[in-house]
Amino acid sequence: LVAEVLKKIVALAPFICCHFINELSRSMQNLTVCAMNELHLYEDSEKAILSTSSANGMAVLRVVQALSSLVTSLQERKDPELLAEKDHSDALSQISDINTALDALWLELSNCISKIESSSEYTSNLSPTSANATRVSTGVAPPLPAGTQNILPYIESFFVTCEKLRPGQPDAVQEPSTSDMEDASTSSSGQKSSASHTSLDEKHTAFVKFSEKHRRLLNAFIRQNSGLLEKSFSLMLKVPRLIDFDNKRAYFRSKIKHQHDHHHSPVRISVRRAYILEDSYNQLRMRSPQDLKGRLTVHFQGEEGIDAGGLTREWYQLLSRVIFDKGALLFTTVGNDLTFQPNPNSVYQTEHLSYFKFVGRVVSKGLLILLLLPATTTTTTTTNNFLSLGWKSAL
Repeated sequence: LVAEVLKKIVALAPFICCHFINELSRSMQNLTVCAMNELHLYEDSEKAILSTSSANGMAVLRVVQALSSLVTSLQERKDPELLAEKDHSDALSQISDINTALDALWLELSNCISKIESSSEYTSNLSPTSANATRVSTGVAPPLPAGTQNILPYIESFFVTCEKLRPGQPDAVQEPSTSDMEDASTSSSGQKSSASHTSLDEKHTAFVKFSEKHRRLLNAFIRQNSGLLEKSFSLMLKVPRLIDFDNKRAYFRSKIKHQHDHHHSPVRISVRRAYILEDSYNQLRMRSPQDLKGRLTVHFQGEEGIDAGGLTREWYQLLSRVIFDKGALLFTTVGNDLTFQPNPNSVYQTEHLSYFKFVGRVVSKGLLILLLLPATTTTTTTTNNFLSLGWKSAL
C-alpha cells in the first residue's frame, strides 16, 4: 500500500522521487543493522527462532517494495524536463549503494537458512518426499516447523531486490526474461562463461545461487502458500527447475482453476465410435481457443445417455488409443509400447500436419480438464513443435 501511494505521488511530482529514495535509504541502513542482529540470533540459537516474532523482516520488506516502486517510476520518467539527468543518475547510484550495503544482510540470511535446514528438527518437515506423502494422504501440505515464518519476509525482500533493484546496467532496470534467468543459471553452475554475460551474471546469478542452495526451504514455503509464485517468489518461475514438481502442478492447476472461473459456452460434439478420430477432428479442429475452454460434452451416435463426465473420459481414452495406433500413421513407438514419437510415414496421412495440431489440442484439453494421455512422447524438437501448435491454439 505504501509503495503504491509513493508511486502515485511521484507520478504527480517526479522531482520528489530522489528525496523519497534518500529517506528510504536512511531507513534501510538502520533496519539492516537490526535485521542482521536478529538473523544472527536465529543462527546462534534454534530456540530463538521459535520464541521470537520478527518485526524487522516485515519492515525491510516494506522498504524494499517501496524502493522497487520508486525505481520503476524513475525508469518510466526519463524526460529531462520532469527530472534532471543528474538527479536521475544520483538516484540510481543511491540504489546501487543500497544493493551493496544489503549484501551482508543476504549473506547472514543464507547462513541462517543453512542452520535451519541442517537441523534434525527441521529436516523431516522440509523433505520433498515427506511433504508429497503428507499432501497425498491428507490433501494439504505439511505444516512448516514453528518459527520458520519469521524468515519468510527476509527471503521475499531478497527476491524483490534481485528482480527490481539489481540492474545489470545503471540505466536499465527491467524485468528479466526466462532465457536471461536460464543463462544466469547455466553460468552460475560453471557450464558457461563469457564477457557478454558479465552484467547478466551480476544481475541474476546471486538469485540463482541462493535459490539452488536453499531450494528445499523455498519449496516448503511454496507448498504452504502457492500464491507466493504469483507475488514475491515470481522470479522462480523464470527458472522452473528450481521448483519441485508438486509445486509446479499445484501452480498449474491454480491457473487452470482461475480460467475456469470465467464463463465459457459449452462445446458439444457427436461422434461415431468407429470413426472417433475423424469425427472428433472434423468437429474440433475449427473451434476457436475460447470455444475449447468451454465444458466438453460428448455424445456417441446411436447410443442413449447423458454426459455427466463419464462419456467424456471414455471418449478421451478411446480417442487416445486411436491417435497412437500405428494404423493412424501419426506416431510410432520408441523402445517400448508406451513411448511415442512422430511417425516418419505420417506424410502418407492426408492433412497430417493438421492432425498433429489437433493432437496438440486434445492434449491441451486433457490438461485443462485434468485428463492425461495413457502414453509418453519423446522430448524431440519435432514432437514439442507439433504439440505446442495445439497448445497455443487451444489456450
